[in-house]
Amino acid sequence: MIEVIQKPSIRKADKPDVIMARMDYIIICRVIEQLNKMGMTDDELSFLLGKPNNYVFGFIVKPSDKNRFNEDQIDLLPYILNCTFTEIIPNDTEPGNIQLYQTKAIDNATYKGFSHIIYSDQGEGTRIIWRKQKAPKGSTRKTNLELLALLKIWIDEGYFEQKRAALEIYKILNTAFTIVFQISELEKCMKILCGTRRALLQKESTDGVLRYWERSISGS
Repeated sequence: MIEVIQKPSIRKADKPDVIMARMDYIIICRVIEQLNKMGMTDDELSFLLGKPNNYVFGFIVKPSDKNRFNEDQIDLLPYILNCTFTEIIPNDTEPGNIQLYQTKAIDNATYKGFSHIIYSDQGEGTRIIWRKQKAPKGSTRKTNLELLALLKIWIDEGYFEQKRAALEIYKILNTAFTIVFQISELEKCMKILCGTRRALLQKESTDGVLRYWERSISGS
């Protein structure tokens, strides 16, 4: 979960540290809101977007015009986050840029995140903090053995003879099966199947999205 803390700031506006499109900033705010509403983590969203862990959190700890969701990803967000498009980009989103002041990365023993100040048209400042707790060192996730067994059956049946994206796999599991699983458990199962111990699948980024397929199938 990403905590959002807002508190008044008495600092006077100086030179902004970041100037970015207001729409891109709003999207980040709304994604954080929807993630917390669903109980989904930013790493789970990264996985479904076909990206490595911390991809989405990278937008949160260092937002900018270059560090943002692209159009293809924005089109997927309503499905993944179980919301409407206007819940990601409200119809009343103002055009133009937003300025972030007194920006600061958060990286201590407990939290990592991003702190910044935004000012209203009346000059009132609000410090906004986005942060999440660091996982304890040495912590591990349990393997969903039922899910792992099902994925191995899919391999035997030839499902992975074609390259498959994580979101494609997730959709089928959600619509055609009654198995109970967390997205993080699916990510771990795919990692196990791609690992040297199992060596049943391989993965590679194609057009900017990680895809999985049988090791016996040519990567061409």
